[in-house]
Amino acid sequence: MEKRWGGNALKNKLGKKAAPSQEDDGVNLESIGESFELYEFGEDHSSVITNGFLKDNDLFSILETYLGDLVGDNIYEYFGNQFPLLVKYLNVEGRLSVQVHPTDQIAAERYDCLGKNEFWYVVDAKPDARVYMGLNRDTTAAEFYAKCKDGTITDILNIYRPKPGDCFYIKAGTVHAAEGGIVIAEIQENSDATLRLYDWGFENNPATRRAIHLDEAIDCIDYEKYKAAELFRPAAMARGVVCDCKWFTISVLPLTSKYESDSDNFNSCIIYMCTAGAATLTWDGGSEEISAGDTILIPAAMGAYSFTPKSEGTSLMETYIRKMEEDKDEYLEK
Repeated sequence: MEKRWGGNALKNKLGKKAAPSQEDDGVNLESIGESFELYEFGEDHSSVITNGFLKDNDLFSILETYLGDLVGDNIYEYFGNQFPLLVKYLNVEGRLSVQVHPTDQIAAERYDCLGKNEFWYVVDAKPDARVYMGLNRDTTAAEFYAKCKDGTITDILNIYRPKPGDCFYIKAGTVHAAEGGIVIAEIQENSDATLRLYDWGFENNPATRRAIHLDEAIDCIDYEKYKAAELFRPAAMARGVVCDCKWFTISVLPLTSKYESDSDNFNSCIIYMCTAGAATLTWDGGSEEISAGDTILIPAAMGAYSFTPKSEGTSLMETYIRKMEEDKDEYLEK
């Protein structure tokens, strides 16, 4: 997906290219901001399987056919034919707007969709890259509003100089942005509920103006000081489980030797993003080679499987889906 703030790192570093449906559309691979790796937005817009006996089938059709065998019985019972997560890569070369995402409750009430809790794993970052994440002190809605209006909002945001391996859990309500050359692997709820708060002055020029949702978002924002100890994990600590919330559990797995697992351990499908290096995935009856930028979906009914690294520095990000803790009927009523 082309973005004003995108670049060419997804093409050059992760080998991304236009999807077959985009090849004749003149997609500019020098300004790609997002690459959707695993997604399901309905019958006409979802991921297409690239290998095996289900090759060329889309995720929407496979989910309708295989139900709980694909995503897990509890997950299917809760979410039905909607795949719960969206998996993608970001490349922010320019400036990603200062934004916030609503909770599930607010998103259901206002937009008839899931909320958007998400997780960022920094794959690569230039020296000048910045991540703006949460507030550096408690504030009020009135002060926050005024600072968005006068362009001084970054005065009250935490500013990180991201390093490869840094992890950010972005709870709904957390104000955030990024700039300056950063590649991010992102796991999020399957939602596009984004509220733009400040757009670095572009909103003041009719030629570059995009919608600003500040008034709409004012009751979606967490105005308390950012809890970095709970929500940020620096690269030096990014091993094993790095995010465990009621929507998903994410682990970072540096592969120095063979990694063995079994889908029965998760009660869910399992998603692996290869963020560096290369590995061989092996299961009863087959194998698949993966390298940096590839995403693999392990069905809940798969059984035993293993990954064997093919090069030094190979790293995987492992994600499985959590069923929301509150009762589904209560959630839908909200």
